[in-house]
Amino acid sequence: MLNRLVMLKYITFCLTLISFLSCQEPEKVFIIEGPVPMKNTTGRVWDQGWLQVPENRTNKSSNTIELPFVFAKVPDSIEKATTPVLIMSGGPGSSSLHMPNGVTNKAWGENRDVLVMDQRGTKYAKPFLTCPEVDSLRILGLQKGLWGKALDSLYLKGVASCHEKWTTQNTDLNGYNTLESVADIESLRKALNIDKLILYGMSYSCNLMTAYAQTYPENTKALILDSPLPHHVNYDEDAFENIDTTLKNVVSHYTGSLELYNQWTDHISFLKDSIFSISIDSIRYSYTRNELIDRVLDQMSSHGSLPNTPIVMQNIIDGNHVGIEGIINSYLGYTRQAKGMRYSVWISEELPEESEIVIRQKKKALPWLSDYYPNDVSFATQDVWPVASIYDHWDWPNESFEGPTYILSGEFDPWTPPWYGAEMLEKIPNAILKKYPEHSHLPGFTQQGFQDIAEFLANID
Repeated sequence: MLNRLVMLKYITFCLTLISFLSCQEPEKVFIIEGPVPMKNTTGRVWDQGWLQVPENRTNKSSNTIELPFVFAKVPDSIEKATTPVLIMSGGPGSSSLHMPNGVTNKAWGENRDVLVMDQRGTKYAKPFLTCPEVDSLRILGLQKGLWGKALDSLYLKGVASCHEKWTTQNTDLNGYNTLESVADIESLRKALNIDKLILYGMSYSCNLMTAYAQTYPENTKALILDSPLPHHVNYDEDAFENIDTTLKNVVSHYTGSLELYNQWTDHISFLKDSIFSISIDSIRYSYTRNELIDRVLDQMSSHGSLPNTPIVMQNIIDGNHVGIEGIINSYLGYTRQAKGMRYSVWISEELPEESEIVIRQKKKALPWLSDYYPNDVSFATQDVWPVASIYDHWDWPNESFEGPTYILSGEFDPWTPPWYGAEMLEKIPNAILKKYPEHSHLPGFTQQGFQDIAEFLANID
């Protein structure tokens, strides 16, 4: 276990992540003693603490931030492989600290040391870039019966208010991006004296793990990419076609034809200007066709509910909006995601490579999605959350990782579809791709996925 000292380790090393930082100012990294805010239910001993790193490595006078980590080690009495698995959640904006409690009793985690660290800005990190202002204004707008552009306007006011809050607190929002997180992982690896890591990413964090493996191939034993979001694709430009194609595939698979798909797109296009309402706890809420689309996509996002997607579509076509109350209730709650971290990541590294004109053209080609927003970050968000492009200071790694890699894709994943997995397969020479029939997002978190990952790791010490 880590020694119980206020400062456990002091490490000075020269960053090699990017050429402009290489061997300039040495980075001072501390591991601070103290329990992390997560209950240990694994039955294992946890090494735990807080990694203190610069908030923005491109700023010589940067603040420092603290990232909680857990190293859940297999007891010495159990024979185990030697390379630990570092696993992180996606989003971007989701916390990872809970993950050892879930994976150490699964097929692949039973005989593996499991390491997690909350990504900068997420729930248990200091600071946690939360934006309750966004949720509060959305809830207020819904309670006042607003919808559409009026509700969008409130959303942007909330984003602007959150940005002002954090900048007033002297938080450097330019420091929250994937390549800073790559450097955080390397800092943690060195601090814990770990030789190599097996990296497990999911959705967005596949991008993070791949970037680390490309930057530090000598420190990476293997990659597991569950529902990968490749860096080189333009997600917001692809999103409309991804949703449309996946829906076609779902309908064709479960009904044997595209008749229902055609009825659906005609019906939703016809509802363009329609406003509906529902009473929840004696308050009347308005909603539009966008919420009906959300209802179907929510059905498609779960492995178990996928087969009922055509039934939900037919109900909506027939005027039966059963289940819409669940969608509205989800909008009336507060998110657990670090919205501020999410905005900074997306605006600094994704939007600079995308075209607003292309996005409009893609939407126009699919009228049933013409005023639908698959992502909560857009060019309008960028206007009220101004952060610099990551490419002003960083070069994205483009080397090919040649170690063993296992890619998992759900056949009917509307967010990171199987062709994204195929894209990753082309970029990584020693990768294996498995497509999971009748699965959606994150097939690695199913019984079959756990077993398949265990078999992949069986030959990796």
